[in-house]
Amino acid sequence: MRCLLLVALLLSSLWGQAASVPELRQQLQTQPADTGRVRLLNELCYILHDNRPTLALRYGEQSVVLARRLSDRPGLMRGLLALASCYANLADGPHALELQQEALLLARQLRSNDGLVRSFTGMGSVYHERNDTAAALRNYRRALRFAYEPDVKVSSQLMLFGNLGNLYFTMRYRSRGMLFTRRALALARDNGDRAGESLYLANLGTYYLQMKRLDIAEGLLRKAVSLLEPLPGQRFEAGHLELLATVLLLNNELEEAEELTRRALGLARNLDYQERVLDAYSLLADISAARREYDKAYEWQLRFRGLNDSLNSRSRLQTLLALQTRYETADKERIIQQLTDRENVMRQRNQAQVVAIVTLLLGLGGAGLLYTKLRRSRAAVAANNQALEQTSAELRQVAASKDRLYAIVAHDLRGPVTSFASVTELIDFYLRQGDEAGLRRLPELVRQSAQQLNHLLDNLLNWAVSQTGELAFRPQVLAVAELFEDTHRLYANALEAKQLTMHLDAGPELLLWADSHMTQTVLRNLVGNALKFTPAGGQVWLAAKESSPGRITLQVQDTGLGMMPEQVAALHRSEALAPPPLQGPRSGTGLGLLLCRAFASRQAGSLRIESTFGQGTTVFVTLPAALPEAPAKEGEVKR
Repeated sequence: MRCLLLVALLLSSLWGQAASVPELRQQLQTQPADTGRVRLLNELCYILHDNRPTLALRYGEQSVVLARRLSDRPGLMRGLLALASCYANLADGPHALELQQEALLLARQLRSNDGLVRSFTGMGSVYHERNDTAAALRNYRRALRFAYEPDVKVSSQLMLFGNLGNLYFTMRYRSRGMLFTRRALALARDNGDRAGESLYLANLGTYYLQMKRLDIAEGLLRKAVSLLEPLPGQRFEAGHLELLATVLLLNNELEEAEELTRRALGLARNLDYQERVLDAYSLLADISAARREYDKAYEWQLRFRGLNDSLNSRSRLQTLLALQTRYETADKERIIQQLTDRENVMRQRNQAQVVAIVTLLLGLGGAGLLYTKLRRSRAAVAANNQALEQTSAELRQVAASKDRLYAIVAHDLRGPVTSFASVTELIDFYLRQGDEAGLRRLPELVRQSAQQLNHLLDNLLNWAVSQTGELAFRPQVLAVAELFEDTHRLYANALEAKQLTMHLDAGPELLLWADSHMTQTVLRNLVGNALKFTPAGGQVWLAAKESSPGRITLQVQDTGLGMMPEQVAALHRSEALAPPPLQGPRSGTGLGLLLCRAFASRQAGSLRIESTFGQGTTVFVTLPAALPEAPAKEGEVKR
């Protein structure tokens, strides 16, 4: 039996009671391109983001563009949050996080506590949907620090308390989950938010269902369903019905359970809510099995499996394989199409040549013209042959790159997989010896191997995406000090475990104009290498300075063993997938460093390595600095 759990991502309107969609569209037709139009576009985007997120995207994108043009920072912050909700509903979590982070920066600049609460809660919701409970709880707690400030709206508190209560219950902290959910329920009732009241009643019903308190769960869920009946088109009504049907199934009230499930299935199909359709299939299979109608149960189970397979195609390994397959297929199709087009051109030219020759031979005066055309034809054939040779060389290079990529995967996967195999042998050894202390050390070994494998898969995925050209470059203003702080927090446990000291040196005035994802990937790889090759008790420096006008250099330095000159020269020569692995104190495939160089180049930057054997290694990454905004002239709109 599936246990359905609702996650309240964003509930109430961002700006109180909003008008209807037709009214807002009518106002939009006569509204000039000012801050009032930004507000209308944001309201339309938010009203539609749940049931029609694709349509809402159009209004959200228009709002963000207009707000940037008008330098309307409050409107831009709200537009980014509304647009992020659309992308979150469309399962594009990474882009939703980027928009929420930009909104968070604006909220800090505007000193808007409400914007801070919404930004942190929105990011926590995305991580919550991904089942990353640690990251979700961290963002919710950050939002909770500002939740009781005077300028924070009730709708923001509702969203935060509901999500936090749900997360605590997921983490089996039931008392805390009940506390925050009931707090959200009271707020919704006090403010007349019937949809929010229904959702939080359903959440409470879910909790009691998990605790096997079926009588209380049924009463709460029936009340939640009744509250939604006057409010048609609510996205989560199907979930309420399925939860109530689950309780009735457990109470063996099969007739009503099937009726409610079929009603939920119809609503989910009308809204194209595939997750609820999947849950309805599973419930109908369980209801049929409870009636001993096993043929029907099998048919519903087949539908469930078919839909479930299509919904489970977004894992990391499948994404990597899809990117690799798409890259190879697209490249082969491009080459085949080029060869076909050139063959057709050559055939047409040959036919034209035959006709020309026959025509010219009929006249004595056509010899000169025939000779000229023959010379041109030979030149064209030579050019085509040269193009074909170049295409063949490119194809061989693609095949070689693919082979080197497979070699990299095999080489780097060997270490973590061997570590996992060694752990199983250690488990058997410690069990035979009765060594309880040794068994306690094993989880840390497994965690380290898993983190190493995860880091490798991230690098491989980033490399594959960058090579297909599908990695979007979205530059923004980034504070170097914040990047260093985030990196230090990421590796805090590793620093403590290895007894290393990390020094941060970056002034608050240093701002980059760079892509957040690419820059963080570069820092993670460089700091990870520094920690890997620095012995216990060593030191690592993260420093930044303005190396030239408009350029900032990030410096990662360690006190490791360093590298020989030939190793440094080999790393500087790497332009394609890494050559055979280096041997010595800095051995490895070099894919991480190659990815760093590619990301630095993508952002109009550069990467340089200096290392002395026995004295450590320093890596310099130079990126563009964020240009200061010039004051607008009189009568000029600041862009």
